[in-house]
Amino acid sequence: MSKKASEFQEKAMSAIYRGKEIFKPLNTGWIDGHAACVREYVANVFFYTKNGVTIMIDAGYNYPRLKEKMGWIGVDPESIRNILITHQDTDHVGAVEEDSDGLFRNAVLYIGDVENRYLTGEARRKVCYGLYTLPKVTIENRKILVQDGQVFSIEGIKVECFLVPGHTWGHMVYLIDDSYLFTGDTIWLGADGGKSFINMLAESNPVSIKSLKSLENKLRTRDLPLKIITGHTGWTDDIDFAFAHTDEVCNAWVRQKPHDPTAPYDGYDERDDTEEGTKSNLLPKADRPGWNKPDYANWIPDVMIPGMTAGTAAAAAGFLAFGICGLGVNGKKRAAIGTAFGIGTAVMAAFTVWCIYARKAFSYDGSRRLSKKIVEGTAEYVILPKGGKGLDVGCGSGALTIACAKRNQEAEMIGIDHWGPEYAEYSKTLCEKNARAESVTNVSFRKGNAIHLDFPDETFDAVTSNYVYHNIVGQNKQQLLLETLRVLKKGGTFAIHDLMSKSRYGDMEAFCRKLKDMGYEEVRLIDTTDGKFMTRAESRRLMLTGSTLLVGRK
Repeated sequence: MSKKASEFQEKAMSAIYRGKEIFKPLNTGWIDGHAACVREYVANVFFYTKNGVTIMIDAGYNYPRLKEKMGWIGVDPESIRNILITHQDTDHVGAVEEDSDGLFRNAVLYIGDVENRYLTGEARRKVCYGLYTLPKVTIENRKILVQDGQVFSIEGIKVECFLVPGHTWGHMVYLIDDSYLFTGDTIWLGADGGKSFINMLAESNPVSIKSLKSLENKLRTRDLPLKIITGHTGWTDDIDFAFAHTDEVCNAWVRQKPHDPTAPYDGYDERDDTEEGTKSNLLPKADRPGWNKPDYANWIPDVMIPGMTAGTAAAAAGFLAFGICGLGVNGKKRAAIGTAFGIGTAVMAAFTVWCIYARKAFSYDGSRRLSKKIVEGTAEYVILPKGGKGLDVGCGSGALTIACAKRNQEAEMIGIDHWGPEYAEYSKTLCEKNARAESVTNVSFRKGNAIHLDFPDETFDAVTSNYVYHNIVGQNKQQLLLETLRVLKKGGTFAIHDLMSKSRYGDMEAFCRKLKDMGYEEVRLIDTTDGKFMTRAESRRLMLTGSTLLVGRK
């Protein structure tokens, strides 16, 4: 299969991925004094050398220039006695398949016991969301089956195995000498950091995301000085960069942002991979200044505008078909249907325009940056003592939690949220990544419910929230406030910002009097639409009428 598969990938795959910037392999050369690679079309095969012993990581395609390029880096194919196989796809095992050129017939292959089920025929490799089954791979080399967590030595070289399923069911990642992590096809590196590898090539994208998170957690607890080396998109020594967006999957159908715009063009034009270049410089790592900035998302979800645009187009098509052309209808029926579609078109178009305006106003990257102003303005009222602890209820992307933590660096902030599907852009992972991007360490995030907070009375020195309670349908808003204030210590501060209109919250002046009667030291309502955060006109345009801060001390 290897020869046919290599020919197919060189001709057909180059056409499929042309212009998408999906594959950005390293040119042939050295990463450092131990690790080197050969470029084969869109893939890399790697070599690790220590004390005169060289092992190979993945066997690549049945690539006609492999022996030649190995010579560029001073590696003789006959010296390769051991090959670590991450997974059985032909761009990783082609040179050891039954019909290959046989450069490594005497090498011993290390492959995961789960991955080996593809080779025995017990499992079949599927791609394109399970719609296409790849031909069975046949390999005659002697194999040693390895398992998740196994640690062994190859002639003085330490190897540790991590099972990271998703791309294939038995994909193995190898950690060599506690310093070099060869990830195969688990991580895709782009301009903004790593993502889970290409969607259409995975057995299961959700499993990929979950297993990468597990790998990240294991690596972070060990705090190793890692070089993270991928099969198709280069290497990095920054673990934050490598795992920056691994809760997302690289979409093969959309043009991607490469970490290095000068890197080889989609892999199949190899004119810039030269022997002279191999000897000149070490291979650069995947990194880009400014990539590691926080992403606080947007209060208008990014899927809303395309959805509204599509709805407008559908309504307009209905108006054209039935109202203008009278397709299958006439008389009063035509007028009624045409009018309905016409009104629908106008309403949908108006809401689409509003979404675009609001998203721009709320954006952290725009000129108005209203979200940032509100978050930082609310955080000013959160005061924590040294060693104290604060709570942000409904933390979303972590913006307010992090802002409070930055203002109270000798205290700790906890953000809770249920991270429901209505705000799919927000997640615990996003909060944690934003904290790392801001270099804020005195924060943590967990799942929680604003209706019933899972904390004892008087746990926190401060509580805060921003635009949360009005979204909780069917609950008395003043009761939600009391539940939040329940976990606040006597003498602690509170700053809760929301749409506190009378229709939503009832009589808030009476509520403030109630708190004072309960012994609260200070209670104030601050209208934030009088210029503090926004103007009244702006609040009406953005549907934020009634925006109010409830602040004080218990």
